[in-house]
Amino acid sequence: MNLFMKLKLFNILLLAGSGLFFASCDSGYDVGVDTGLVAVEFRAGNISHTRTTNGGNEWIAGDQAGVFMLAEGGSFDTPDDVLENNRRYSTDASGETSAFTLAEGSPLYYPQNGGKVDFIAYYPYKSPLTGYTYPVDIRNQSTPAAIDVLYSNNATSKNKNSGAVELQFKHVLSKLSFTLTSGDGAPDLTSATVQVTNIATTATIDLGDGSATATNSGQTVTANTATDGWSSSTIVIPQENVTGARLIITLKAGAGKFEWNFPSPTTFQPGKEYSYLITVSKTGITVSSSGIAIWAGTGDAPTTGTAQRAYKVGDYYPDPANSNTAIGVVFQITDQGGAHGKIVSLDEKTEFSWGKSKRDEKSAGVAGIRDENDGAAATRNIITQYELSYDLQKYYQGFHWIFWTKNSRKADGEWYLPAKNELKEFITQWKSDKPGWNTKFIDAGGSAMDATYYWSSTEYDHTFAYFVNIAGATGYSTYNKETKVAETQYGNYPFGVRAIKKF
Repeated sequence: MNLFMKLKLFNILLLAGSGLFFASCDSGYDVGVDTGLVAVEFRAGNISHTRTTNGGNEWIAGDQAGVFMLAEGGSFDTPDDVLENNRRYSTDASGETSAFTLAEGSPLYYPQNGGKVDFIAYYPYKSPLTGYTYPVDIRNQSTPAAIDVLYSNNATSKNKNSGAVELQFKHVLSKLSFTLTSGDGAPDLTSATVQVTNIATTATIDLGDGSATATNSGQTVTANTATDGWSSSTIVIPQENVTGARLIITLKAGAGKFEWNFPSPTTFQPGKEYSYLITVSKTGITVSSSGIAIWAGTGDAPTTGTAQRAYKVGDYYPDPANSNTAIGVVFQITDQGGAHGKIVSLDEKTEFSWGKSKRDEKSAGVAGIRDENDGAAATRNIITQYELSYDLQKYYQGFHWIFWTKNSRKADGEWYLPAKNELKEFITQWKSDKPGWNTKFIDAGGSAMDATYYWSSTEYDHTFAYFVNIAGATGYSTYNKETKVAETQYGNYPFGVRAIKKF
């Protein structure tokens, strides 16, 4: 999902002007006349964090910034230090690189006598300004680019011999990003409203140093939320030691309203992005902070993404093409919010061999074949290795079933034979409630666990592969790869395969 404004690395090409006369002034910054005039040029370079509407690296036609030129080491407090005042620049076109030209007036020239100057710039452009301060009001978040103030003061001690000047911009304000997931009861997050209350919503920015000072408090801002309710973000005023700040999640009419208190006191630092994971259930919300980072991403409105509910072990996992049909059961969660994990297939096959005995797959170059924690690469590479050979169907029967049936003859399909530790994880969950799991499989149109031994994708050596015996302790052992049914003094035990998939 893409989010708000960007770090902007401005690169502006100023078109050189011709023969304009500037008189000398008492400060010694004589721009002169005749051929000694050198126009300021702002270089277009790395724009990996520019403003964009689509998450890419492109300027938007019409982006406008204000630029000041000051005497070296000068200050806005000293009027004579300000050589050029709030000059407006505008992009000519959209693209990864774009010329920025003066929107009005004559070009900027360096002092002819070689005197050095500093540049201060900001975005978006505003005129008139009160003194050298910039007003900010974040209450309307519908167009983030309009309130995401960027500031640059890195270009110092420049003169007519400096060449192109690069302005490096940084975010002045702070950003809060929220990822919402649907928890117990699977509440509908469509059209959910996200608000942050008891914070400042207006401020003034000192263009001398880029600092923001809040001018109110105790206000509420409504975040910019994607229509499906799964992602939301808001620009906020940098503030220290805020007490009483609250997050409010309101579901569509009559579905519920929930509140969460930010830690007290809370600080929002300039140029930082604060990320939160919110799990919304029918009875409340759980909020966890997922990190604080330099705000370097995009800054536009959140985009609609794929709905990701919060799953737990034992839940059915739906078919992406038909949410009313299950394709598996969750047996492992791999993140804090329950949005990612692994599922096991509803069906299985029994009396299947693992592969060809006396054939060392690792020596044959099958990558991942002895991986004990992730069977995806092993499955894919075995299928790729023998896809054009009858051996895949004759010897590698579990892999062939996954390739032919589960993945619709796609070598790089999502279903795979679990590595030995993945298989052990599933069997451990299954043993915790065998009747419950088998009922889940059957009720969804699948089959109960019917084999005794289950193959993993993990090769032991040239002759043996790992399997798990579900009748015994939840450990693993090895057996000859070509075995379909283990014939022992205690009876015959079929080998089965059951695929898994990540989500």
